[in-house]
Formats: sequence, C-alpha cells, structure tokens
Amino acid sequence: MKDLIIKETGNSRSLKSSIGAISWEEARGLLQSGTFPIDLLGLNPDGVQQTGTALNKANLLSDTTKTALELTQSDPTVNDALYALSQKGSPAEVHVIADNGTTVTMSKSGKVLSAQASGGEAILYPTVLGDWQLTYTYGGQQKSKTFTLEVIGIVTVYPFNVSGSLESTDWTDIALCSQFGQAKNYFAIGDRKTVNIGGTNYQVQIIGFDHDDLTSGGKAGITFQMVDCLNDTAQMNSSNTNSGGWNSSAMRSRMSTYLSQIPSALQSAIKTVSKKSGTGGGSSSGTQTTSDKLFLLSEIEIFGKTTYSVAGEGNQYEYYAAGNSTIKKVNGSAGYWWERSPSSGYTGYFCFVTSGGAATNGNANNSYGVSFGFCV
Repeated sequence: MKDLIIKETGNSRSLKSSIGAISWEEARGLLQSGTFPIDLLGLNPDGVQQTGTALNKANLLSDTTKTALELTQSDPTVNDALYALSQKGSPAEVHVIADNGTTVTMSKSGKVLSAQASGGEAILYPTVLGDWQLTYTYGGQQKSKTFTLEVIGIVTVYPFNVSGSLESTDWTDIALCSQFGQAKNYFAIGDRKTVNIGGTNYQVQIIGFDHDDLTSGGKAGITFQMVDCLNDTAQMNSSNTNSGGWNSSAMRSRMSTYLSQIPSALQSAIKTVSKKSGTGGGSSSGTQTTSDKLFLLSEIEIFGKTTYSVAGEGNQYEYYAAGNSTIKKVNGSAGYWWERSPSSGYTGYFCFVTSGGAATNGNANNSYGVSFGFCV
C-alpha cells in the first residue's frame, strides 16, 4: 500500500459548500458550532506528490478474499475477516488429498504439522507462508513434495508432481493431474512428450482437454496424438473394403499390438474412450460407437468439417482448431496418414490426409502412415 503525500502547496484538495453569501463572522460562527456544510472533493493532482492506496472494498476485503475465508456475511468487514482467521488459528487451511487413515505431515524450518486423512483428505493449518515439505500416502504409495503456500485461505494439494514440463513429468503424475481436473493448469495444447513405441522413440502431443467421452462416464482430461507417424505404414484392411467401418477394420485390431509396444506406465495411464465412426459399406449417414484405448482421428476431428466422411464422427480437436499443421512425417518425410473415417457413399474407401495436409479418400488396402491418439 502507498501513503498519500501532499506537496503542502495549499492546493491538494477542494471544498464545495451549498451555503449562500454570508459574512466572515457568520461563517466563523457556523464553523465553530460545527454546522458549516461542505463536501470534501477529490484530490487535486497539482497538489499531490504521491497518491495513496484507495481505502475501498477491492483493497480492504474483496469478494475473492471473502470466498476464500468462507465468510457468510453478505457484506463482511475487515474485522469479520480477522476474526475468522483468529478462529482458524492459521492464515491458511491446507487440504492434502491422501489415503484414508494415513498420516500427512508438513514441515518447515523445524516446525512439523501432522493430521490423519479422513474422507479422502487431511486438513492442516500452517501459520507461515512459504515452502513446506509434504509427506503423504496416496494409492498405497508414500510420496513427498515441496509445496509453496502463497495465499491466505483454503488451499488444496493434489497427489501429483509436475516436474516443470510435460516431457519431464512421468505418466503416473500426468494421469493423476488429469484425473483431478488440473491438466489445463499445468500443461498447454501442443505440449510434447517422448514415448518409446516398439523400441523407437516418437513424440506425442496434447491436442485436447476434456474433449473425449470416457466409456465409464465423464470426460477424459487429456487427449494425445502422435506428432508424426510410426515408421511402418499399414493398411486399413487387407482387401479394398470399408464394410463395418473403423469397428471392423484390421487397423483397429492392430491397435492392440501398438498398445503392447508402449511402456507399461503409459499403458496403465491410458483410459478407454467412446469414439463414433461411420459404418462404411457405401453408407452416406449414420455412425456406430466403439470403445478404444488407441484410435485414429476422424476427418471432422482434424479438419472441423466433413468433406468425404459422414456426419457425427465427433468434434474438431483444439490443436487443429487453432490452425496447426495437419502435415505428418513418415520416416522423416511428409506422407499420407490414415483417418478412421470410412468414405461416405463408397464401399472400398477410407479417408486420409495427404502429404500436403489436405483431406481426401482412397482404397482401404493402400498402406499409409499411422498416427494414433489416446487419452489419459
């Protein structure tokens, strides 16, 4: 906050009165009796060296602070806030997500706080802001992290550690971050992470938050897709047919092989989601739903419109809606890559993306790039 500093030039403020013309003696009498009517007007910049911080609601007790302190008064005062803090015995109330019945500790400069978790969390009342060392148990595993207490009020500490970037954060913590609905607070669309698939390192990137429907209900927190394609191309089907669409395709069956080739930590993090796709066989409308851990994207999920596919195969991902490139490499060079969309009105075509990044369609038994997606 800043103090008001006036220049002492006699012009820092102005007065206004409704009183009419009177003599000085009459004015002095009103002043002495305390009945001289005036308005104290605002500051005159010409007479002020430094404007002080305004003593108003926004600076003294904002609605945000009222909510954080759980004040129930409709128009609480600073005294109400101070009293609420005194009853808490602490400037903050820290909720640590932990296994029921386990002990959570917070330590700082020799001071140790502890509480037992109940209802999925332990509540502690630190009296000092700054860095605290936390130890807790979640999912049967003991964990530790440094937690920086920066605010007065109620704070929740989640059971994951984000190590500065998506690349340096492990899949278990990424999955927990997603599970607790915090992914957007730590990561961004387009963030990348390296994944070893069948002995070769590839990059995957975030293409959407809260986009895909979990088969079990609710939304998957994060959707990833390979930045480029697997080195080996593949057919959608061994023969030139799209009958049964994605659901019946050899490519969908092949996804289980790809899944087995990725690290076990990522396998455990991947969620099953419901994906809609055309039925193929020459149909120009209608979709079917499959439950998938790995999947190819549909035409509309990439381009935001249907040119060769049927309607109803999902919605465009945020990554592509932002205008990012649809060109992907196969073995280092831009190549064709498959979509899961059977081509509308054709019995032998699936949709794919050209090496120039355009939408098109072609024979199901052609061998093109594979850039699968998945959700955690």
